[in-house]
Amino acid sequence: MLRTPTMETVLMTHPRSSRRSWLYLVAFSAAALLAGCDNAPTAGKDKGAPTATAAPAATVAPAAATSTATAAEKVYDCGAKGQKLCPLQGWMKKVMAGASSNEDGPALAKALTYVADHAPPEYKGWQTIAGDGAMKAKAGDIDGAKAACKQCHDAYKAKYKAEMRDRAF
Repeated sequence: MLRTPTMETVLMTHPRSSRRSWLYLVAFSAAALLAGCDNAPTAGKDKGAPTATAAPAATVAPAAATSTATAAEKVYDCGAKGQKLCPLQGWMKKVMAGASSNEDGPALAKALTYVADHAPPEYKGWQTIAGDGAMKAKAGDIDGAKAACKQCHDAYKAKYKAEMRDRAF
């Protein structure tokens, strides 16, 4: 029996790509629709009675969703291969990555405090997550600080990249 993945599984497969997540969501919906359309005629049924088929929905839905998602996306001149780094991306690579990989608690605390102080106002929770991570780094809990980084990335990275990756940082 073919198992249909849950929506949570699909969205967690690629948490860093909102476009990819959208396409997986559409694919998941089409798969669920196909799985639920087992109304094929049987030998005892009236052959003139209409039956449900999912083929048109499977071919139409992804194409429509793809064009809608593509039209809504903003094009950036930073962040992709061959392009300059975006402001936050460059800062993260220059400052945060070194502090994190070296497990330098004071540097990590300073970097997370800076991130908390420069949180986009539209992203409720960013400042709190980064502030909590800074406190953990100050206390020497490097794993806890890194967990705060992951929590923030899971919550905001895809949305930030899609909406404001070129924002000054």
